[in-house]
Amino acid sequence: MTSVSVAPRGIDPLNIVMGVRTLAMNAAGARFEQSVGPRFHDHRGLTTLGSVGVVADDAVAGAFYAGVPTGSRTVVSQLVVTAAAPLPRTGLVTASASMTHLDLAAGTGVTSGEVHDPDGGIAALLRARSFVVTRASQAELHYGPAADLAVPEPETTTPHDELAALPGLAIVEAIAAGTVRRGPLAGLVDLSVDAAARGAVTALMTPQTWMSNEIGTVQGGVLLSVADLAAGLVAQTLTEPGGSFHTLDAHLDLVRSPAVDGPPIVVEAEVVRAGRRLALIETRLSSADGGLLVSARASVQLG
Repeated sequence: MTSVSVAPRGIDPLNIVMGVRTLAMNAAGARFEQSVGPRFHDHRGLTTLGSVGVVADDAVAGAFYAGVPTGSRTVVSQLVVTAAAPLPRTGLVTASASMTHLDLAAGTGVTSGEVHDPDGGIAALLRARSFVVTRASQAELHYGPAADLAVPEPETTTPHDELAALPGLAIVEAIAAGTVRRGPLAGLVDLSVDAAARGAVTALMTPQTWMSNEIGTVQGGVLLSVADLAAGLVAQTLTEPGGSFHTLDAHLDLVRSPAVDGPPIVVEAEVVRAGRRLALIETRLSSADGGLLVSARASVQLG
């Protein structure tokens, strides 16, 4: 990808790249907003749950962080996003969350919240479990190793009429071959499809420095985006020409945090069960040596 804009040192590269802005983060909770649009679309040109993964994680993680002692470092261990209504193709969405339960002695808590569409309607429900951790801060990674941050130019999508004429499996096979575009969000997180079969997809995702959280690992919302993209591609393989799909629920267990300067992450997604209207899909994100990083499950409606 080429680079088209530059921001100075001292900002949060993750939120800059993802178009996210902090509105509030205090004892009452956390609130963030994101401008969604073509930069965050999938290969069909649509906004998905993965498009708002970072702002969703910001909200639930921020609400926990604001509720624990100052100076603590925290991580999200489980993140659940449930669709309530279609997300807009473009516009300003808002994610807010508050503490539901906090056990300071155990260093853990549950936060919950919502993503609202530009009209104030609820587009998604959020829930997360987070932990206080003893890892050292990696602020030099979180705020970028160079004086400037290059914001990637979004990749384009293949025209809808070209996709509508193809069976879903042919679309994903063509993405793997490079003859159908993988979509802007996949380009942004550098998700490359290696192989596809009906009900299964394997891919690679390369961590990038801008994805860092404060402890120098890939933020959970980015991993949600990757898992959602992979599940969507698997769902696409089940469709006939002109068929549709959308994710109803995304459930991530964040087992081990991948380093932003680490090797590519192996992404494997497959159908557990598929009916006429609903598919259940499991996705594994693993290290190069096979170690489990993320276990994800999604329910996807087929149309």
